[in-house]
Amino acid sequence: MSELIQANDNRATIRWKLLTGASVLALTAYVSSTALARAEDSGQPQVWIELGGQLDRVSGQPEPFEPAFTILGEQHGLLPVSSLQTPARYSIGENGSISFRPEGSQWKFMASVTYGRSSKNAHRHQEVPVSTYVKSFGTLHVLAHGRWGYVNQTADYVASSSERHTIVDFAVGKDVGLGLWKNTTPSQITLGVRFAQFTANTTMNLHGDPNPHRGGPKYISAFHATIPFNAYYQFYKAKPQIERNFRGLGPSISYNGSVPIAGSGGEDAELTLDWGANAGLLFGRQKTKIQHHTTGTLYALRPFDALQGLPKYTQQHYVNAARIERSRNVTVPNVGGTAGLSLKFPNAKMSIGYKADFFFDAIDGGIATRKSENRWFFGPFASISIGIGD
Repeated sequence: MSELIQANDNRATIRWKLLTGASVLALTAYVSSTALARAEDSGQPQVWIELGGQLDRVSGQPEPFEPAFTILGEQHGLLPVSSLQTPARYSIGENGSISFRPEGSQWKFMASVTYGRSSKNAHRHQEVPVSTYVKSFGTLHVLAHGRWGYVNQTADYVASSSERHTIVDFAVGKDVGLGLWKNTTPSQITLGVRFAQFTANTTMNLHGDPNPHRGGPKYISAFHATIPFNAYYQFYKAKPQIERNFRGLGPSISYNGSVPIAGSGGEDAELTLDWGANAGLLFGRQKTKIQHHTTGTLYALRPFDALQGLPKYTQQHYVNAARIERSRNVTVPNVGGTAGLSLKFPNAKMSIGYKADFFFDAIDGGIATRKSENRWFFGPFASISIGIGD
């Protein structure tokens, strides 16, 4: 036990050293470079506010929850319940950021937040006509055929899922002249801290009658009367709830650049080609909570048996309930990139492009046991920026 505690302490110490080191390095570099301001920066806005949105393709398929009766129904031709548990393919996101460059400095302080969400509701109802049924003679069960009185196998599945993600960045960046465009548009290297939170919830309401069996005629049309013969009914239902969560914090680094492709800049508009890449390491915790309660009722109606003094009704109940909770500390690598076009004015900028962010092994997507799943977001974005102050 002492070795385990010592290992955990070492991991915690490493995390804080990385976070502290990144922060100290950024602040030290800023203090040492305050006197290196460039004259051409004068007259440019000190504060930039950016607002935007994006349409993300969300990847990652958690393990589906499949009660035993749904698997049995699938074997008899009913639809698989796993087909309803595919998450929404796209997420709608918003982002906002603010950056501040102190007067006479090449360094810029930035804070940004990205929030995205998606939801999906699905309902499937299916009935499969039964051409055979199970006939019981004491302990002997045989597959019988007949002309009437069959109960359709049924499945009625409802599923609702939602996903939310939040990414927050605090960073310090410095303009640098790298590559072929050293004498045109400078690039920027940024060091900072990134926080990410991913949440996924699924709720289902499942009903089914998966077994082929005979239900008996509920009426005889020749007599125009309801005369129940010996009948056999069964009914299963389940209502699982699944919650998955990850929260993590860690150091990050990014590199961004642009090159003009049209326009002269200055007081005139300028069109630029932009790109960027980022990497980070998040230290956090995965949590999974699963609750399910499955019940089955087997109901037999035997009115003719009652004439012999036997029970008219017979019921059998099946119950299976469980609660699963898991929590684990994890380290999640994060890489991403952007590419796009910007139309720049002295105090404004409009941008469009494509952005991707990959978080590896971020979510516990398992049911009975832990199973790490990636969380990837990629898709088009658009933003507008306003500059304030000179």
